Amino acid sequence: MPATLKTIFLSLLALIGALLALTLVSSAAGWLPSLLGMTPGSEAQLGWDLAFTVLGGIAAIAFATYYAPCWPRAHGTSIWSLLVLGAGYGLWMMGGDFPQWFVIGLLVSLPVQLLVGWRFGRRASRDPR
Repeated sequence: MPATLKTIFLSLLALIGALLALTLVSSAAGWLPSLLGMTPGSEAQLGWDLAFTVLGGIAAIAFATYYAPCWPRAHGTSIWSLLVLGAGYGLWMMGGDFPQWFVIGLLVSLPVQLLVGWRFGRRASRDPR
């Protein structure tokens, strides 16, 4: 029983850490443009936001995949599912406020985020062979 509890605890820790990684990347995306002199609401700012949205998703998926005690791809996929739900909700509620290239870019980036996050989160087997 203690091994099962340890696995559950480490799984939750990996998922929480992934959400924290997403938050850190997103917060950097929020304060860096003003330092770089980008005007709020411009196309450059929107492109910057899209790039950091993709980077944040990759970081979160990679974190969950890397630190999962078992079933690493399932952990990465669960974070990806939250990203898909968030993107879907955001586009449903505010999709008309964004240019078409942003919406298409966000939707196309979702499977890319999963695959690249899995790739960066991959680690060598722990088997001592």
